[in-house]
Amino acid sequence: MAHSKSMSYDGYLNLNKLLALQKPLSRPRQHDETLFIIAHQTYELWFKLILNELERSIELMSTGNFREASRLLGRVVAVEKILIQQLEVLETIRSTDFFRFRDVLRPASGFQSAQFREIEFISGQRDERYLDLHKADKVTYARLKRRFNSPSLWDAFRLALKRSGFELGSPGTTAHPTEKEMKAVVRIYTERRFPDLLELAEALLEYDKNFWLWRNHHMGMVERVIGRKPGTGVEIVKDAIGPYSFDSSGVSYLKTTLRRRFYPALWAARGRLPEG
Repeated sequence: MAHSKSMSYDGYLNLNKLLALQKPLSRPRQHDETLFIIAHQTYELWFKLILNELERSIELMSTGNFREASRLLGRVVAVEKILIQQLEVLETIRSTDFFRFRDVLRPASGFQSAQFREIEFISGQRDERYLDLHKADKVTYARLKRRFNSPSLWDAFRLALKRSGFELGSPGTTAHPTEKEMKAVVRIYTERRFPDLLELAEALLEYDKNFWLWRNHHMGMVERVIGRKPGTGVEIVKDAIGPYSFDSSGVSYLKTTLRRRFYPALWAARGRLPEG
């Protein structure tokens, strides 16, 4: 606190540095490029906060503090809703105006966002092929590799279930949950003996739902702006992980992501709950 008397708002937030980071590259300068840069820099800041909250949620779940973990997941959901609303600002860019500066982005693409991949990994959706996108950057690759190998939210939830007496067996995948996992979720909802686990399951489901809503709205925004044109990073993606493994051709790739869920066991269990 020794420096608090001289601390200013600008100094605390490093505003001089922060506000100097928006540097449009288009020549002649295109007005909407500033919005495009600010929006994506803001996304990365929100991604940083999401990772911070998810990491802490995992720690809390591992110590049995399910209520606090649920509260922090609720904070992440609030951030997700902001991410969705932010797309509406990007949608104010007309296609013709975006195409005037789109070439300066190549071959950069949101597909390359390391923090976004970290969010997928920490949420339990791991695909090692995405790591290849970052092999050229040793620091980023090492960070992603650590995240890939670290416990996910679903790992922490399974541990919480086991400590509460549930028999789960070997874990399933994000695409195919096991029968024991789904039965455990059904018990949480029907037996009413696990209120904190129930709250946690609901928080995870809400997080998953809003991530899907963001993906869906993002796909709609991209189609609105570029139609069926290929994404700016299509060549880098094809070079890194093969043209047939992933298709980053804009909307067609984004549509494939809409089938993904972080916690299919939580969704599938809905169909097994008794009525009345």
